[in-house]
Amino acid sequence: MAEKRVYEAWKGSNSKSIIILDADLASPDSSPPSKDIGSIDIDKNCNDDDDDANSLIYPYERLKVTSTDPVADIDITKREAYLSKEEFRERFGMTRSAFYKLPKWKQNKLKMSVNLF
Repeated sequence: MAEKRVYEAWKGSNSKSIIILDADLASPDSSPPSKDIGSIDIDKNCNDDDDDANSLIYPYERLKVTSTDPVADIDITKREAYLSKEEFRERFGMTRSAFYKLPKWKQNKLKMSVNLF
């Protein structure tokens, strides 16, 4: 029975999924096969309450719309995604998963209240 290799793929700026490809591990130098035999949506199957959703974390003071030293090269429509787990809870009073379950208009209203929109 051939073993399987797991490859990580990114969809969009924050969404990840793991693609499981049919591969023979006897030849480690071979290129990844193109036959997708399954995938797992990490956003739906992992609890982001335990981990920071984004690997890039910036202080709240640099993410605010009114910052005097703003962060460059971020998605300004998702400033909240760059907060640490602790700072996210402190600013929004809820976990990321609870926040992202809210309707978009409510997310935007909350982001405005903390100067991230």
